[in-house]
Amino acid sequence: MAAIAGPGTIVARLVIHRGARRDPGERHKNATRAVASMEFSRPVLDVIRARTSWRSYSQVPIAADLKQHLLSLINEPVTSPFNSSCKLRWMTMAGVDPSEKKKIGTYGVISGAKEFIVGITQEGDLNALQHLGYVMERLILHATDMSLATCWLGGTFNRTDVAGLVKMAPGDSIPAITPVGYPTGRRHVVDIVIRVAVKAKARHPFERVFFDGAFDTPLARSRAGELELPLEAVRLAPSGKNGQPWRLVVERGGSAVHFFNVGGWHIDRGIAACHFDLQAREQGVTGKWRVENPGIAAPAGIEYVISWIKA
Repeated sequence: MAAIAGPGTIVARLVIHRGARRDPGERHKNATRAVASMEFSRPVLDVIRARTSWRSYSQVPIAADLKQHLLSLINEPVTSPFNSSCKLRWMTMAGVDPSEKKKIGTYGVISGAKEFIVGITQEGDLNALQHLGYVMERLILHATDMSLATCWLGGTFNRTDVAGLVKMAPGDSIPAITPVGYPTGRRHVVDIVIRVAVKAKARHPFERVFFDGAFDTPLARSRAGELELPLEAVRLAPSGKNGQPWRLVVERGGSAVHFFNVGGWHIDRGIAACHFDLQAREQGVTGKWRVENPGIAAPAGIEYVISWIKA
């Protein structure tokens, strides 16, 4: 099968943070410059490690320059390995009647958030869900790089009422949203309970999710070579209920990486590909994405998704 075009070349970007308020906005006022090989103001793995799901938000408005930068990213055409499309919309609760906010709300899971990013795909298009995972996670990482908080939401919001606040077309659906804003100093009780329930900080060991040529041979870090950090970026990725459904088989010598999933949300697949792709490109490790049968025998319940072939 023909190769799927990867994301375009990332150029250096100067982001100047002006006029941010003191605590929490104070930390955003200094200019930061991304080097030519980096999309973010710091190594992407540092951004990935800094990202955490946050469910309680400060009432301090997002600094105007940061919001404008996020809006420009929302409107920026982005390709992904999944060769599909989605739409992102900015939803603000400013000026919305308080009773409507509660109605639209997130069943008590999110508190204080005034701004949301809404992901929209065509109903029933599973490939678009994977694409949305890639595109929206990239945006979430940019928000993290600005010290803004986010939280992937797939089931704990009222889709019908959210749809009433954003522009929708026939056949559109809203599989996911995220609040975006400054975090409060402390997590609220619901947030703490959820994080404990899903073991939010826990991640599977490297050898449990990555394999050396076949599923019967776990991949040791010492054998991952230049792919160790792209694989680590996948290992640290968020997923629905922290299920960590990805299983990757690395061909010997790192010539290809085949992505498989154990159930899970289709959006999770896009998130994993996003993390791998961003870290690999930052290192200058180039490759092409293909969907083709790699001829690898997979255990029952494990489904092939996509392959990355080193250039």
